[in-house]
Amino acid sequence: MAGSFVIGLMSGTSADGIDAAILQTDGQKFQNTGCSGSFEYRPETRNGIWAAVANAYDHMHDALARQHLDRLIAEDHANAVLKLLDSSNQSPALIGFHGQTIYHNPSGSDGHPLGRTTIQLGDAALLAAKTGLPVVHDVRRADMAAGGQGAPLAPVFHAAMLARLAVDLPAVLVNIGGVANLTWVANQTGVKDGAGLIGFDTGPGNALMDDYMRLYCDADFDKDGALAASGIADTTLVDVWLDEPYFTADWPKSLDRQAFQHCLDDARLLAKAPADAMASLALFTANSIAAAIDQLPAPPQTILIAGGGRRNLCLKAHLQNRFGGAVKDGNFVGDRSLFSPDMLEAELMAFLAARHISGLPTSFPATTGCHRPVCGGVLVRPV
Repeated sequence: MAGSFVIGLMSGTSADGIDAAILQTDGQKFQNTGCSGSFEYRPETRNGIWAAVANAYDHMHDALARQHLDRLIAEDHANAVLKLLDSSNQSPALIGFHGQTIYHNPSGSDGHPLGRTTIQLGDAALLAAKTGLPVVHDVRRADMAAGGQGAPLAPVFHAAMLARLAVDLPAVLVNIGGVANLTWVANQTGVKDGAGLIGFDTGPGNALMDDYMRLYCDADFDKDGALAASGIADTTLVDVWLDEPYFTADWPKSLDRQAFQHCLDDARLLAKAPADAMASLALFTANSIAAAIDQLPAPPQTILIAGGGRRNLCLKAHLQNRFGGAVKDGNFVGDRSLFSPDMLEAELMAFLAARHISGLPTSFPATTGCHRPVCGGVLVRPV
């Protein structure tokens, strides 16, 4: 297997911590190493992230607060790298660092004072200094400068993963994080040049469910989807939410984590018992994913589910009821040495970092709407 060992670092929009994984890759092919781990943010870091998400404009205009949180995020990522290396015999040559997203607005059409931009926090230079490794970061900005949405960046890696697993095509890989996104692969040319490849954010993932649990149930998430499964979903309310223009808009398209937060303020939801509210939110997420799959050019033969949302058994059951045996939990496809669904986004960052070093595109017109294939990222070397 050609390529270097690369550490990929990802903290998703759920801000529950840092996933770190070592991948051997040249940015085209890859080999899993089995070396990975999840590391919690310090409470100070996590609290700072949530405050920044709640008011990104004020955060970005407070230089001291911004620098402080950038430093905290970089320190926690550096600690994750060092802990992972302590348990590994690998010698990585590079880090792929996504940073912590606090704001993503691909169009700027909503009049938000920050305008059309995407913001990922974390001091990459400090991360490089503390680990002694070069860091590829700021992976979304070049795509947005070329007219793209800045997201999703996963399709090129998802296509390589589906090729490696040799699943029946066309296939869809659905990653359910704070926001859910999918990649549709018609054929294997998508790995090389983006042809036959579609990717976009489908709608809410875990974000609404997690936020409801934090607000009203004194928990960070609904373990296994048990509370949602015990309730009765309001299908009428879910249909009202699904009537929003985003769900029928053409791709490419992407979302900020906060895009559907108004659903949590809906009086019809707030009047429900927690189990029924969670059942409704789970159905909303599942039906938005299903609606996206229904819009694809051809029905997928395989629907592979990855990300934290695959552990929500209520959510997964809705998708299985809709699509039957085509839905497969990523944990049960192939050998775990080939595919680790919990580390998919961390491995993605390693893959994108390697593609940056090789000058290969990380996004394509059919995945983000950029005018031409774009090689994203900025390289920072340790001083």
